[in-house]
Amino acid sequence: MKTTQYPRMSKSSSPVASEQMAPGITYALPIPKIVTHTPLLLKLAKTMTRWRIRGGDRLVGIVGKLGMLNVVAEYQLGRGVNFGVPLFRADTCWDRRDIEDYEKGLIHSFCRALEPLSDVILFDCGADIGTFSALVCSQTSRVRQVIAFEPNPDVAGFMKRNFAQLPVPSKAITKAVGCFQGTGRLEVPAYDDSDHARFLVPGEGPLEVVTIDSFGVRGGDAAIKIDVEGGELDVLKGAAETIAAARKCVITVEANPRVAKRTKRDPVECLRFLQSLRPFNFLIAETEESPLTSSPIIKDGQKATRNVIAWTQ
Repeated sequence: MKTTQYPRMSKSSSPVASEQMAPGITYALPIPKIVTHTPLLLKLAKTMTRWRIRGGDRLVGIVGKLGMLNVVAEYQLGRGVNFGVPLFRADTCWDRRDIEDYEKGLIHSFCRALEPLSDVILFDCGADIGTFSALVCSQTSRVRQVIAFEPNPDVAGFMKRNFAQLPVPSKAITKAVGCFQGTGRLEVPAYDDSDHARFLVPGEGPLEVVTIDSFGVRGGDAAIKIDVEGGELDVLKGAAETIAAARKCVITVEANPRVAKRTKRDPVECLRFLQSLRPFNFLIAETEESPLTSSPIIKDGQKATRNVIAWTQ
């Protein structure tokens, strides 16, 4: 979800929360004041947009310029999950309805795939502020631990706070995840300058890169969500031992046409790699189609981003 851009919060415009940031990391923004409801004017603007009434996006911009969005809105989800959303950030200027609708098909299908499993360790790769994990934990009791990765230092404080509030033990790791252990940097594609579109470039850089296998999770049930803007296959290669050793496994990877065009790699390569490890079933969450490994996932002329769910037989 993306809203109209407006000036970011200045460091002096809102009080900093008492929570301490992780040592050794510089954040672009402090944790501002916490509120427990959507600001009224933002709620109005969102309603206008949903009803296709002109001026909704413009009102969001005005509200942002007035400083009324310099807050973190903390929403109460199901199963005792509290989730904080920095409203001043264009990528997450969300009211409660936005949270409820976030990747709705994916969340529903993913939780349904988790039902036969128990005591699942969930790896959230490309966690951002933790939206996916928060929604999954609010809708299923199958997850017993979350290990999340998000290399963007600008959201690290918000991510850590949200994962600390989950009803299960969690680790929020400000590192990139891939098929090697080393370093790299984030790069912005020409077609999208939002935080969500940044992708990892291996090599010299300020980011530490790790693999899922390096965490030594072997056996038991595992789930992996991968949204890393084209590095999905690399993440899977770095999780091969974990996937092969799991009792049962559920995995989801994003299929973004713009990313596939940039990388010249169709997400079907992820499916083929998984099949080389062990038998899997596949489903496109948004359409409930069962994709074949013999043909591309991204169809000619496709513009919408889809999510493929894989689960072991």
